[in-house]
Amino acid sequence: MRPGGVRRYGRGVVDIEQINPRNEAALRAWWEVGHAATSYRPGKPWPVWEQSRVALPAENPERGITLIGAIDGREMVGAGLLTRTLRDNLHSAMAFAYTRPDRVREGIGRRLVGELEVVAAGDGRTTVQSEAYLPPGGSGVPEAFARALEYDVASRESIKELTLSDYRARRDALAAAAPVPDGYRVITFDTVCPEEHLESFGRLLGMLMSEVPLGELDLEDSEWSPERIRDAEQRQVAIGRHVQTAMALAPDGTVAGVSDVRVDDSDPAYGQVGITLVDPVHRGRRLGLALKVATHDLAVATYPELVTVDTSNAEVNTHMNAVNEALGYRTIETLLELQKKL
Repeated sequence: MRPGGVRRYGRGVVDIEQINPRNEAALRAWWEVGHAATSYRPGKPWPVWEQSRVALPAENPERGITLIGAIDGREMVGAGLLTRTLRDNLHSAMAFAYTRPDRVREGIGRRLVGELEVVAAGDGRTTVQSEAYLPPGGSGVPEAFARALEYDVASRESIKELTLSDYRARRDALAAAAPVPDGYRVITFDTVCPEEHLESFGRLLGMLMSEVPLGELDLEDSEWSPERIRDAEQRQVAIGRHVQTAMALAPDGTVAGVSDVRVDDSDPAYGQVGITLVDPVHRGRRLGLALKVATHDLAVATYPELVTVDTSNAEVNTHMNAVNEALGYRTIETLLELQKKL
């Protein structure tokens, strides 16, 4: 990484430094900045400390991360994160910058983004993606900031939140409206896929990027071997993350669709939908809704303390948006998927 140097912004001298995620004190300071910077947003925009403390230092051959901090004297006033996949989409990286609320409009965020782009370019990445969050259907400072840094809006998504009390009230009617089609079966499991379905599951995962609406995002499909899936499952187990999964099996036994809700041991009141994907060959049978009911049933039964679950979908994905609205999800934010070619 290029040395951050020392420059004067606003009140004092700000230095950009790389943060070692295994240095718990430094990681906590970094986490505090992100927590403060996202506190204005609805829902659950920032992980709890224990989740970050465990997940960020963990070894992960799938994903590389770089943490940076903006330091003013002995205080961290800005935090940056760069992630990049290490087995596919080797041309791209994801960059996020956070400024402590009392230090905004001093150029700190711009400086952080610039340093993250340097790291990305040094790693051979030619496309950097990021995110901006707005009130539902709105516009504002985050979008203007992104455009000033030459990031284009590649896709628009809706972030939705489900209150589990609302789901419970709707559950029986939903199950009646979307029975499992004749000849199909739905099985459920916690994180670890049954061995007999592993290869077919990998085939379905491999088509994810081509089957979900990406807008102008420069992303490609990947290959998921049984070994890669098992490695990913074990990493989830190691950090205390449970992927509550429902899998639809076609009459011939192949995996026709999958959906999951993810819950961390460190924050069992909150869940997040990971993926929902139905093979195009098997669409038109309401499998998506049946799978979502099964995953939410599993999550509720496993975590009686679960209060909310959130998800996001491209605004143009009318089918999945309708499914989520039927479940009781309500839009709480607009997510802009941003992209810049270096």
